[in-house]
Amino acid sequence: MAIRHAWHSLLFGSCLLVVGCAVDRRVLSVEELETKRVAYEERVERDRAEVIAKLVQRWEKEFDDHAAGRSVETPHADTLVLSGGGDYGAFGAGFLQGWGDVRAGPLSRPREFDTVTGVSTGALIAPFAFIGDEEAYREVTRLYREPKEDWVKLDGMLFFLPGRASFLNTQGLQRDICTQIGPGVVARIAEGHAQHRVLAIGTTDLDLGVTTAWNLTREADDACRSGDCSRVHKVLLASAAIPAAFPPVVIDDTLYVDGGTSSNILYSAEMLSNDTPRREWRRRHPDRPLPKMRFWVIINNQLHAAPQAVQPNWPSITTASVSTAIRSSTLGSLRFLALQAEHIRRTEHLDIEMYYVAIPDDWRAPKPGIFVKETMDSLADLGFRMGRDPASWKRYEFDVTAPLDPFTRTPTQDQMPADRSREQE
Repeated sequence: MAIRHAWHSLLFGSCLLVVGCAVDRRVLSVEELETKRVAYEERVERDRAEVIAKLVQRWEKEFDDHAAGRSVETPHADTLVLSGGGDYGAFGAGFLQGWGDVRAGPLSRPREFDTVTGVSTGALIAPFAFIGDEEAYREVTRLYREPKEDWVKLDGMLFFLPGRASFLNTQGLQRDICTQIGPGVVARIAEGHAQHRVLAIGTTDLDLGVTTAWNLTREADDACRSGDCSRVHKVLLASAAIPAAFPPVVIDDTLYVDGGTSSNILYSAEMLSNDTPRREWRRRHPDRPLPKMRFWVIINNQLHAAPQAVQPNWPSITTASVSTAIRSSTLGSLRFLALQAEHIRRTEHLDIEMYYVAIPDDWRAPKPGIFVKETMDSLADLGFRMGRDPASWKRYEFDVTAPLDPFTRTPTQDQMPADRSREQE
């Protein structure tokens, strides 16, 4: 789930902010797995078409409301992207709450987001950000500030046996997450479905080795109709189920684990294809402008690891290796999102922006360990302060005189620096 100390938590009984559930599944044949792959590809296309249709409908309503004077705001298409990061999710929760204090302007917190995506700890924050009122932001910050001792523990004396699905028992945390995402919260998420908004949660399908994005707004709508929220809970728990440390989650005979295993941030990697909301908008409304598009990315971790002396033993080596792999993947995904946005801005002359924020590299935990209240309070306080300061947001700088084609030309380090930013006006 998190970049930091995933295997360390596995070995010593501490954990990142993740939960799991009991595993009970039948053995699938090779033929069934091949059938599942075909079904997965078909599902991706159906889900993509549904999301495109919903966002276009939302933009249509926003423009109609603006034209009729029912809304004074110029239409914006705002996407919030929340990364994994374990207990460091306290930073993102605090940031979102503090962001609400920024006065109205280009970098103020949107009244509501068209799309919210979350992975791992970001998946647990995402429902509250999707609801988007002050009470929801306060509640998710409170959750991160009050970790409980029974959230995780070793799963018995024989937790290390290979027949076990995981090392840790997370029933306490699972209990509290299911309580927090209760019927009332699920109903609020379902309202977003009717408003043509999208809440997407990233998980990893281990059977097929792919990222699976769940449209939680649709799942919430189905849950309200059936009166059963368990599937919504399963999706959230699956997104946060760190492999081996926590039990995987079975949904529809498929084994799911932490979304950060395959992608630590969730966004469309096909923004340059012909099958996107903006292209569909232009097909339907060739004479109407597109809304201004903004991506807000909150990284619940530091983008560059603090130096550490890795010891020549497998626990230390594994911990450092997993952390490095996920951090590198996050940086690559962040840069690719920025590159796609810049390409669209230049070639399609569209008003599109991408902002990101992360825990400063010079921050250090006040106490060692994971799920430590002092550390989570420190991060929530830091996030709150940074959220109130518009200058906290960063943007990638590109050489505007150079051609930009991500498929034929690799940008230089000068074009895509890792940590350059410009102060926002």
